[in-house]
Amino acid sequence: MNPVILDFIGRYYFVVVYGITWFISVYAFKKYFDTSLKYFPIIIAYTFFTELLGSLIAYNEDFQLVFGYDKANHRYIIYNIYHLLFFIFFFYVYWKAITEKKTKMIIKYGAYLFVFTNFINLFFQNPLTEPLVYAYLLGVILLIYCLIMYFKNSFKENSIRILIYSLLFWVSLGLFAFHIIYFPIKIIREFYSQMYLNFRQLHLIMIVTMYVIFSIGFLVSRRRAFR
Repeated sequence: MNPVILDFIGRYYFVVVYGITWFISVYAFKKYFDTSLKYFPIIIAYTFFTELLGSLIAYNEDFQLVFGYDKANHRYIIYNIYHLLFFIFFFYVYWKAITEKKTKMIIKYGAYLFVFTNFINLFFQNPLTEPLVYAYLLGVILLIYCLIMYFKNSFKENSIRILIYSLLFWVSLGLFAFHIIYFPIKIIREFYSQMYLNFRQLHLIMIVTMYVIFSIGFLVSRRRAFR
């Protein structure tokens, strides 16, 4: 294999994990094709191509998207759009999955606030050359709330023996494991960037962990155990 390709894979191995998970999600699609997770393979595919593009930009200086005023190449625009769609998708999933009316209302208006925050964030940060940090952090907080309420409802209504066959349970487990660790890392990355290199490997390990958990869910889940 071309040494350049091998070097790229060595540096951005997590992109390969996205691709494998995408393949598994399509293979298992018949298990959840009529649930609120039916668009999940599209989200994973979108993640794969977003990260592939972002990694190519970081790896090759000749591969350009947007130049900042500092003449440096930036890739934040693709991630800002991705995060907006990613969070909205999962807010919808948990709004559908959770039955408690008060929680559904909080998720609904929280999602509206998240979209509004993305808009307001545009006045403080350039989405072409900067990450929309405040909108992202709000999205994570609301997502973690959704996950906690989902687990609370699920463990109240079902035993762990049933939940291990639920795809949504595994997806929720993966999302929670990643975001509860990455949330403080994200704050360090954006506000104390000189410290981020100390946590980069943990960040990448948690990405792989999340997608491995997703893959387990696709493989062990059963058709009649969605929730």
